[in-house]
Amino acid sequence: MNQPPPDPNALTQPIPVVPQQPPPRPGPPPGAASGGPYVHRFGNVPFYLVSRLAAFFVDVFGIAFLIATFGFHAFEAGYLAYGSRNEAGFLSLAGISLGIAFGFAYLCEALLGTTIGKALFGLHTRAVDGRHAGGGRVFMRYLLRPVDLMAIGPFLALVTPRHRHLGDFAGGTVVSRSRFGALAPIAGIILLAGLGYAQIAYGGGITSAIEVAAEASNFTPDLIAKGAHALGLGSVPLPPVNVGSTPLPQTTPLPVSSAPLESPLPQAAPSDSPSDEPSDDAEPGAAPQPQPTERIINQ
Repeated sequence: MNQPPPDPNALTQPIPVVPQQPPPRPGPPPGAASGGPYVHRFGNVPFYLVSRLAAFFVDVFGIAFLIATFGFHAFEAGYLAYGSRNEAGFLSLAGISLGIAFGFAYLCEALLGTTIGKALFGLHTRAVDGRHAGGGRVFMRYLLRPVDLMAIGPFLALVTPRHRHLGDFAGGTVVSRSRFGALAPIAGIILLAGLGYAQIAYGGGITSAIEVAAEASNFTPDLIAKGAHALGLGSVPLPPVNVGSTPLPQTTPLPVSSAPLESPLPQAAPSDSPSDEPSDDAEPGAAPQPQPTERIINQ
């Protein structure tokens, strides 16, 4: 049986079928599983550096101030035996408040990766590869925080590629923008508002806040001067030393006039006996009575 000749225009091979790929599933941050570099976002660098400094002041001094108002209110109510009203009490209250503020910031950053101050400015602490920092890395950051508070930390944050402090290099962490975007500042505002409500309800409100601020302005300059003197950075004027247990009385000098005295001498009454010899009526052994002197007037 004769077959028709093959058509030269006919397709001799089947068309390949490309299977459709499923859409990518959300996974870990880039670089976390593959070992590649994680892309940290910083945004505007000057605003980022100012945000980090402002977050530090909120986490340390702002939270410490709120805690100090609680302590001052407890002292005024009689729940604490010491806490204020003198320099030693203020120093104890300030030290305890700063310690609690540092501990609270460490727990927040170790558990959540951020603090109230960092959340307010949209910052987050992560490991270099993008994973959760954890307590160990954050502990190294806080262990070297006193060194970073000197000029070393801001200088390193300004010149290093990822704006890392000395504590960040030791702990392997990077502080970058939060992946939650605008939700991070909203969460920080809610937490700060909750602390403010607790202060008004249980910390004495505006009254204790004003009292703590007044004592801080009264005692802080003297404490700074004493600390600088202890470090050899300045001198503190010593109070005057009085001899004995009682202070010496202060005498006021009398005014001295340069005008000559013009009051004349009183004139003596004339005497009947000009003789200087004692009279017969005088008792024996008695001292002679002074005789009035005559004033000679030149005619």
